[in-house]
Amino acid sequence: MPRKIILDVDTGGDDAVAILLAGHDPTLQMVAVTVTHGNGPLETTLDNTLRIVEAGELNNVPVFSGADHPLVSELLATDPVQHATLPLPEATYTPQLQRAVDFLVDYYLGPHGPDTYYVPLGPQTNLALALRLEPKIAERIPRIVTMAGAYLEGNTTPSAEFNILADPEAAHIVFNSGIPITMVGLEVTSQALVTLDDAEKLGQLDTPWAKIASTIIREEVQWFIDNLGWSGGQIYDACAVATIIDPDVLETQPMHVDIELQGELTRGRTVADISGFHFKPNVDVGVNINRDRFMQILFDGLG
Repeated sequence: MPRKIILDVDTGGDDAVAILLAGHDPTLQMVAVTVTHGNGPLETTLDNTLRIVEAGELNNVPVFSGADHPLVSELLATDPVQHATLPLPEATYTPQLQRAVDFLVDYYLGPHGPDTYYVPLGPQTNLALALRLEPKIAERIPRIVTMAGAYLEGNTTPSAEFNILADPEAAHIVFNSGIPITMVGLEVTSQALVTLDDAEKLGQLDTPWAKIASTIIREEVQWFIDNLGWSGGQIYDACAVATIIDPDVLETQPMHVDIELQGELTRGRTVADISGFHFKPNVDVGVNINRDRFMQILFDGLG
């Protein structure tokens, strides 16, 4: 039976690939997509989400508009690549009238809640608000698999990964909720680099969603080549989805992880007790990913 999941996204390029993979891999059932601020303002991330859902022929999946700002701080500044509109036709598909936070509360209190993984691929504002509105859902979510954080070094600051820094207070609530969490952080996504050649081969598959993913991945990878001099690029959010499709693709280590909220230089850091000497673990932290298997999951799911 397919694993039920809810994706929570701030759709830019890597979220778009994750949506396509989650929506078309036969081992998953994407029951809904909730949208938040992050890569851009909510207006942009929602528009991009609707575009990729429609272009990917996933109109059977309801989309819920969510939080348009962090719990406490201002919106995190992003560069034009992050908040660009996806190169897809404007969607005729529209979001549900119910807001994301109310949907999450209703869904996880309902009969399918305990069977459905929650997969935040952006700031964790929607779930934090839902937990504040109805704390009981913490007992109903079987697991969170999130692309978030880093236990060594950030990417937006030396300490912080983007999704956490975009709303540290929300991440603090989620990471301390008691819900089982798998953290797919920068140490993992940087091991699963995708090349331009990979993107080209993906585009040769027969499905329209593989061709869409190929175009998006090509643009993402080119940014890493042009700006960082890398040989490939990180398709961050697809890594998280791949670990649900095949948990064996990811090696994890139990650690206690909390979120730094006050540090002048370290706000948004996912502070991990790597040694395990200090605190009881609350997160299964990704430390290694099988890059070849990740690529196979991507091709199989989109092909």
